[in-house]
This record gives sequence, C-alpha cells and structure tokens, in this order.
Amino acid sequence: MRILFAGSSAIAVPTLKAVAAHYDVAAVLTNEPKPGRRGKTLLPTPVEEAAVDLNIPVLRFDRLGKDAREAVLPYGCDTLLCFAYGRIFGPKFLALFSNEALNIHPSLLPQFRGPTPIQGAILNQCTESGITIQRLALGMDEGDILVSQKFPLMGDETNESLSKYVQEHAGQLAITGLNQIKGQTAVFKSQEGEATYTTLLTADDAILDFTKDAQSLHAEVRSFTPWPKARCTYNGQSLMLTKVWGKVSDLGSEEVEPGRVLGSDKEKGIAIGTGKGILWVTALQLEKRKELDWRSFLNGNKEFIGSLLE
Repeated sequence: MRILFAGSSAIAVPTLKAVAAHYDVAAVLTNEPKPGRRGKTLLPTPVEEAAVDLNIPVLRFDRLGKDAREAVLPYGCDTLLCFAYGRIFGPKFLALFSNEALNIHPSLLPQFRGPTPIQGAILNQCTESGITIQRLALGMDEGDILVSQKFPLMGDETNESLSKYVQEHAGQLAITGLNQIKGQTAVFKSQEGEATYTTLLTADDAILDFTKDAQSLHAEVRSFTPWPKARCTYNGQSLMLTKVWGKVSDLGSEEVEPGRVLGSDKEKGIAIGTGKGILWVTALQLEKRKELDWRSFLNGNKEFIGSLLE
C-alpha cells in the first residue's frame, strides 16, 4: 500500500506522522504557500513543514487539474488519504488510485458535511460529536463510512479545544481504517439519517446579536475562538468577546435587557444581558489591542459596567 497523503492545515499533522510511522507515505499533496501576516514572505502549509521533516516528497497544488495528476502519477500511489486539504477531488484524480481513496472528517456523518464541522457541532450545542473515516465521493462528504469514533461534548468546548482533541485522535482512527483495508476486513456502510451542511465562516458570521438567548451566544463565542472571534460594538469600537464562563447547562433564563453590561462576579466574570438569560464573559479584546482577562479589562475601561453593547 503506497499512500498519497493530502492535507494542509495543522489539524492534519499528527495524522500524517502517525500514518507515516506505520505505512509507506510516498508523497504529500498540499496547498501552495500563502503570504504571511505581513504579506511579504510566502509560508508553507503546516503539513508541508511536517512532510519535509519526515523526508517525504511534497507536491503543491491549489487546483487538481492535469498538471497535478501528472505530478502524482510517478509516485505509484494506490491509496489516497485526505485530511483538511480543502480541495475537491474530481473523477479523473480519484481514478489514479486503484486501492482506496479515503477522507477524514471531524463529525458523525451525515451531520455537518462541509468545511466547518467542528464549529457546526458547537454552534448547534450538540451533546456528542466524532471523527469519521469515509470513502471519497464526488459529492461533498457523501461517501460511505469505513470507521467512526464518537465522543461526548460537555458544552464548554471551543473551536480550538475541540480541534485539538480531533488532532490528537484522528491518527489512530486512520490507522485502524488502513489496517482493515490492508487485512481485507474493511466493510463500508452507507450514511444513515438526514444530512446537514456547514459553510465557510466569515468575520460577519461572528457579529453577536444580543437578542438571542444566552446559550446560543455562549456557543457562538466558543465556536468563533480563536477565529474570527465573536464581536460587538462598545462605545463606537469593535469589541471581541473571547472567553465565557461555564457550560451551556450552567446558564439561566433571567429576564434582562439584551446587550446591557449588568455587573461582574468574582467567579463568573462580566454579566451581559441577552434575550433570555445572562452571558458571563471572562476575556475581552478591543480591536487592535491585546486580549485581557475580565478584571484587567474593567481596570482599563471604568465605564464598561452599565454600557449597552450593540
């Protein structure tokens, strides 16, 4: 089994390392380098950096046309394993692999197909999520399931913490699936249930509406951490709410004024009114300023208590 590993994001790096330790990863397919923060230096993807450390040849393509297929062909890969590559595989590209073409997707398919399944699970306040190894299909995340792993959600996960969990556990699940294929014991099953879909997030998605209930806003702050960061307007400035207290189940249903900064609590942080219940915020960040814990923020913004956020 000679594997082409396709991936770009940091979440895929531990899986590449785990698979390369057990199988012949002949080449890595990743996206082309992108400009850094200052826009001058082109930076390779985290997966490319890991591949270089592992002495695995790297192929860089943002589009999978004829030139990409011709670049892949000499490596003689019979198996494709994809995780967070971010590109669609067409029929001609998939035809290069005589064994299997697999995708690692961080949800319990058919829930949250598409590019943001981790954020989708948090935004929808799910009580469980998972990782699925599936056969690549022409439709978005429609392929049959090889193996999956469930895990509970406690209602305090952030995009960052849940991504880290997936990052740490996807590799072993991928090896389990590859072992089944190698041992000819693999059984693929059709996805069952109604499919739901996610889309790419933008900064506009992170604008908070305080007429929503506290549970929904709590989920939004956690889902948009570390990017694009949940935000509102305070005194004409963009204000990001970056951390919240407690779990969704800890929140009440008080009748309060939406957006009003009501006060503070030494354990819970700053109280902000919502359409139903109080949202307790423990870290905040003004635009172009550093993130502060709630006490430090209040020390520098004496008039914040009592203000109305929009």
